[in-house]
Amino acid sequence: MILADIHTHTNYFHGKNTVQEMYNAAVDSNLQYYGFSEHTPLPEGFSCLLYQEGDMNIAFENYVNDVLLLKEKTADYNKENLCQIPEVLLGMELDFTPQYPDYMDTLIKKYPFDYVIGTIHFVGEQNIGLWNAEDASLEEKYAFFEEYYDYMIKLAAYGKTDIIAHPDFVKIHCIDSFHAWLKTKRADECLHETCKAVKKSGMVLEVSTGGLKKACEEIHPSPKILEIAASYAIPISFASDTHNINTVAYKFEELAHFARQFGYKEHTVFINRQPIQLAF
Repeated sequence: MILADIHTHTNYFHGKNTVQEMYNAAVDSNLQYYGFSEHTPLPEGFSCLLYQEGDMNIAFENYVNDVLLLKEKTADYNKENLCQIPEVLLGMELDFTPQYPDYMDTLIKKYPFDYVIGTIHFVGEQNIGLWNAEDASLEEKYAFFEEYYDYMIKLAAYGKTDIIAHPDFVKIHCIDSFHAWLKTKRADECLHETCKAVKKSGMVLEVSTGGLKKACEEIHPSPKILEIAASYAIPISFASDTHNINTVAYKFEELAHFARQFGYKEHTVFINRQPIQLAF
C-alpha cells in the first residue's frame, strides 16, 4: 500500500481546491503523509497561461504560510491523539530554468521545505505544455526528446532538488512518436546517460499517475524508463500530481502494481530534506 502522495497542487496557482480541502481528501484516502508541492513563481521571461492571474510571488508566500499552519495543527493533533492523521509535508515544484540559477537558489533557500521537486516544463523558452507537436516532423520530435533529456541531465547536475517530476513529461502531446523514439538506439543511450546522472546526484525519480489524466493516458514514466532507472537502483517517490480533491492518491493500487513489476518495494518521502524509505 502506498503511504504518501507528495506531488499535489492547490487553487493558489491552477488547482481547484484550497490547502485545507486537499488535506481533507488526503485524510479520507488513508495516507500517512501528504505533501503539498505547489508550482513556483517563474523568472522574468517565462509564463504559464494555466496559472491564476495576479502576483505569483504573493500567492506562493500565502501557500507556504497556509501549509505551515496546517502542518503545525496536524502535528499537534497527532501528539494528542492515538488516531493518527496524515503528516503534512511542505514542498514545491520548481521549474528548472538553468538560465537563472540564482533565482532557483533563492526560492529553495527562502522557506523551510521538506523537499523540492525539480521539473522540466520548459526546454529553452519552449513551454512543453503548449508545444504543438503535430506541426513538428518526426525528426524534429526526436531532436526535442533528446534535448529534453539533456535538460534532465543538467537538472541532475544542478543537484539542489530532491525529486525529478514526471520524467517523461515531453510525451504528453505525442505519445505514439515518443514510443517510437523509445525503440531507437539513441533513445537507449539518452536514457542510460540520464539515469547515470540522476543516480550520481542522489535524487529520486517520481512515479506518477498524473499522465493517466492527460492525453497520453499513461503513467509517468513509461515502462522502459522505469526499467532502466531500476537497473541503476534509483529510488522512487509516488505521486498523483493532483489538482483537485477527486484525484488525491489517484489509482495508487495500479501505480503500486506498476512499480513492483520493476522490483521496487519501497518509496521515498522527505522530512526536512532528508529521505525516508517506506515499504509498499
